[in-house]
Amino acid sequence: MEIMKLFKQALVASAILGAFGAQAADLTDAVTKTSKQGLEVAAAAADSSIRVIVREQLEAGDRIKLVFGTGVTGLTSVAVNGSGEATATTTDNQLGIVYGSGTYKIKPISTTTASGVTTVVLEVMTGDPVTKDSSFEVQVRGANIDKAKSSAATVTYSATSGLTGNAKDTTGDNTGAFIILADQYGASVSTKANGVIQRNPATSFVSGGVTGNTNADTIVIDISDDQTLLSAATGVNVQATVTLEGDFTGAITASDVTLTNDIGTPASIAVSGVTIATDKKSLSFTITDTATAPNGIAGKYTIQLDHTATTSTIKASTFKATVVVDADSTSATNTKQEALVKADAGEWVVDATIINIPYFPVDFAGVNTSVHFANETSSAVDAIITAIDGKGVSYSTQNITGFLPKGQVTKFSHLDLQKLLKDSKGNTVPAESKLSITFNLDVEDGKVNAYAFSEKTGNGRQSLVTSQQKGIK
Repeated sequence: MEIMKLFKQALVASAILGAFGAQAADLTDAVTKTSKQGLEVAAAAADSSIRVIVREQLEAGDRIKLVFGTGVTGLTSVAVNGSGEATATTTDNQLGIVYGSGTYKIKPISTTTASGVTTVVLEVMTGDPVTKDSSFEVQVRGANIDKAKSSAATVTYSATSGLTGNAKDTTGDNTGAFIILADQYGASVSTKANGVIQRNPATSFVSGGVTGNTNADTIVIDISDDQTLLSAATGVNVQATVTLEGDFTGAITASDVTLTNDIGTPASIAVSGVTIATDKKSLSFTITDTATAPNGIAGKYTIQLDHTATTSTIKASTFKATVVVDADSTSATNTKQEALVKADAGEWVVDATIINIPYFPVDFAGVNTSVHFANETSSAVDAIITAIDGKGVSYSTQNITGFLPKGQVTKFSHLDLQKLLKDSKGNTVPAESKLSITFNLDVEDGKVNAYAFSEKTGNGRQSLVTSQQKGIK
């Protein structure tokens, strides 16, 4: 019996706590976010509003106090209609109240400013109450938001009873910000380069690339531009620079690159010609919004790399894409947005097994260096050998038919390779050269492997590092 009595008391206590527990209005941050890039270059902020969701019913005579942060300046009054009810505003220095479908009405009582802080007092008018979970928006004109103090463009809500003067909605998230910054631009690689270079001659693709064109491959960059943000940047001063990093030392020149896009209105953007860096390690182009149709730079941008006009060797390469957007290309002080940084944009690989030995000493006195190949296939394997030395001189061979006999291990000494390799003038590798040497083997799926070592008189044998790309046929 005593236990039941205690249980009932507990239930009563819980009910009391539920009835009198603290509730609070919730203030959302800005209904619409603001462009971080656009606000920085804009002459002024855009109009903004915060939604107030009432978590406890307010009746006639209850008062609402709105205290604005120092980032909101110049407010002198609240907009009213002919009946004295607070309403939306289109006038600077006036605060606006937007009811939506609400049937209640609020009227302004006072607007005061002290030490840069503005306080507005409102009162619920006779008629429908502001029921729990109802909402209204607090509207501030852009002219009344201090760009330099945008983080302090806030409002804090509180309410008191008109009957007792006691506080209502005393706890909770009662503060909202008029300026919530968001990046306006985004970018991604939607189509990656995937050309597989013919082994010999390496002037076209055997797979990947463009359907019906064995000389071309494409990369597609998607750029997004959120024009729904407040203060969104737009117009002829908006420029995006797209940079594609890769190895363009082979066949690609600026005229071999075609740029297209899917923008519905061509007049809305202008795409510049391609520039290839002097070191042939990157290419870039610029996208510009236009004054004719300033509706942003969003779209798919296709970069087609075409080797049709040349017979030069296509170089195996990985590609990285970077997109940087400047909201005002006439300004030297605004911050550019890196919408994409060195993103994977695909690769070109050779249809071969590639074995590289990055350190291979040749013709040093007392040093014997060699490489041993194990050909596990039932056919002899052709090879193309290339190398560079410590002075940047390149050496190569033609395709060597039957370089590796079938089903056996074959050794090549540094002197063997020294004789095979020639520079552009036909000279062999000089004595005491340190080479990075690469073997391009016409074989698939790792059926040939290599082991290299260097042996110095009196010091024993030392293995040399090798790296291998397996054949991809």
